[in-house]
Amino acid sequence: MAELRTVQPGDRTLAYLTLAPSVALLLLLSVVPTITVFATSMQRVGLGELSGPWIGFDNFIWALESRQFWRALSNTFVWVFGSVAIEMVLGLLLALLLHQNFVGRGIARAVLLAPYLVPTIVAVLVWRYMFHDIVGILNSLLTDLGIISGPLQWLSSTRWAMASVIIVGVWKFFPFVVLAVLGILQSIPQEQYEAARIDGASAFQQFWRITLPYVMPVFILTALLRTIWTFHKFEIIYLLTGGGPLDATTTLPILVYQKAFVDFELGRAAAIAILTFLILAVLITAYFLLMRRAEKKQ
Repeated sequence: MAELRTVQPGDRTLAYLTLAPSVALLLLLSVVPTITVFATSMQRVGLGELSGPWIGFDNFIWALESRQFWRALSNTFVWVFGSVAIEMVLGLLLALLLHQNFVGRGIARAVLLAPYLVPTIVAVLVWRYMFHDIVGILNSLLTDLGIISGPLQWLSSTRWAMASVIIVGVWKFFPFVVLAVLGILQSIPQEQYEAARIDGASAFQQFWRITLPYVMPVFILTALLRTIWTFHKFEIIYLLTGGGPLDATTTLPILVYQKAFVDFELGRAAAIAILTFLILAVLITAYFLLMRRAEKKQ
């Protein structure tokens, strides 16, 4: 058996030199842009300008006093929590279904996971056609079933625009939840179910006592990831509605884009971006605090 060698000072130097390129790249791609955005938020900068007059926290004050910002924040919460809640419930139920043995299970898995593989632009084009007021298949189907008496303006109505965006978001990303939950379901030892059946446990008791404890950590982590990703999701909303009608689907990422590339107010766009980051950081911190409290109770 080889003897363990004491770490020499030269070994540490070599290790630092090996890590240096990765650290430098990390700083270049994350820290430097963050500092740049923060500096921009403290200035009055227009499109095409590298810098402008320093105005302190005026851009942040404007954002916090702006009805447009609070409307976008409200829309963001509706979009995020509406989408993630449906994705998680639907994904869990479908994962439990696909975990069962039945004829054609492989085909069913491929069909249900297909939306996650479809490019976003293709998915949006298909859904825009389906949502069309006149020739859309969705209005035609709902009318034939007697659910609606006339065509709904899915994307051009302030009543239905956000619901339409959420439908597309759920359809596109619920397969991720299915994959995550299905993976952990397949790792549960079958011996535990056999022992529970011998003890006379019902199907619900097996789910509550065996399946759920195994699934819950991955389920919660998946919910956190989907919340983070959905919070800054841009392309689905922008391609479907552009944030309209009448700002009904304008979320914080859409507002950042509008301020930067429509109103040419880069300073205000940077301030909104930083506030978005801070809000997301608070949500993530609250998640970890709740998880730690739950672990202590256990």
